[in-house]
Amino acid sequence: PQLGGPIWADPIHDIEFVQKVLSAVSTNPSRFGTSKRIEGMLSMMTEELPDVPLYYALDHLCSTVHCNTPAMLQFRSALLHAGYRVSMSHASRNGLKTDAPPGVIWDLLRCWEKANPVKRERLSETSPAFRILSTEPTLQACFDVREDANPQSRKRHLVRFQENPQANWGPKARAKDSGGISSELEDKRKLCQNKRKNQVTDASQLKNFPCKRFRKGTCTHGDKCCYSHESASDEADKME
Repeated sequence: PQLGGPIWADPIHDIEFVQKVLSAVSTNPSRFGTSKRIEGMLSMMTEELPDVPLYYALDHLCSTVHCNTPAMLQFRSALLHAGYRVSMSHASRNGLKTDAPPGVIWDLLRCWEKANPVKRERLSETSPAFRILSTEPTLQACFDVREDANPQSRKRHLVRFQENPQANWGPKARAKDSGGISSELEDKRKLCQNKRKNQVTDASQLKNFPCKRFRKGTCTHGDKCCYSHESASDEADKME
């Protein structure tokens, strides 16, 4: 993993100041157009572990070992069951702060992978995933959801992260040739319809296509390869 620095190791929030701002926003919500989001963000700050400067991104950890991602509630509960403190991070929806050492984090993921196995045969022996999962965990993880793993800001359904202002929000389809901007995603869908209609589905027809790996000298299938191994000169003779 990559790590930058220097890193601020002291608490990043002045909780007393945060509480004052939170109180001011809560008593006069109409003063700001984003008061709901401000309240949610400040509430999360009051719930964060003050003595843990960095956070883990759970989806990135799972991506490292190529396993599916457990629910945040489950993983936070597992840390609590193991005897460690844990909180969310206001900086990332999938972030969590904990005083558990990195070895415990990987042990929990090893236990999770045992219940949700990945295809080990697809992992390279030199990959981080293979090396991490080849080590047996030193603890038995429990992913049963605990009540104290669910923060108050989540229980109160506060707006903690920026939400999309409308459905299908984001980059739209490109400009039309006739001018103007297409605001309907349906236009793009229509252009892509039947895009793969003429795909080759009969394996015997693949012999009509040259094998790219054979040309590079890297194909190991030999006569069993479903693509053609004829050289360019052989194809030219056929054309004649």
